[in-house]
Amino acid sequence: MPDERYQPLLQLVHNRAGDAFRGAVRYDADSWDALYLRDDVATEELKNALPTITDRARANESIVPPEQYDRLGERQATVELHDRAAVLHFRESETGGIVVSLDRDVAQGLGQFVNSCNAVLDGRRLSDDG
Repeated sequence: MPDERYQPLLQLVHNRAGDAFRGAVRYDADSWDALYLRDDVATEELKNALPTITDRARANESIVPPEQYDRLGERQATVELHDRAAVLHFRESETGGIVVSLDRDVAQGLGQFVNSCNAVLDGRRLSDDG
C-alpha cells in the first residue's frame, strides 16, 4: 500500500486527469515506490527501468537555479513532454520527490505549442492553426 500521505495527490491527479493518469512514483535517497501504475503502463520493461529513472530524478538539476538568477523564483516542478506522455517531476527534498506521468493529450495546449516551436526550429512552415 502506498504511503498514505500521497493519497491526496494521487486523488487530485486522478480527478483532474482521469484515465490519462499513467502513473506516479515516489523516490528518496535510497529507494523508490510505485504509488500508482495504470495497467497498460505497468510492464516489466517499465519496472526494470524505474531504478534508472529514479536515479536520474535524484540527480535532476534546474536549468535556471535561483542562486544564478532569482527573478523566476523557486522551481515548482519540471515537465518533460514526450510523443505519448507528459512527465512531471516534483522535488520534495534534495534526494526525494514524485514523478507523475500523464497521457500527452492532457497537456494538449502545451503540446501544440511545443509542436509549433519544433516546426519553426525545424524550418517548416506553419498553417494559421499551428
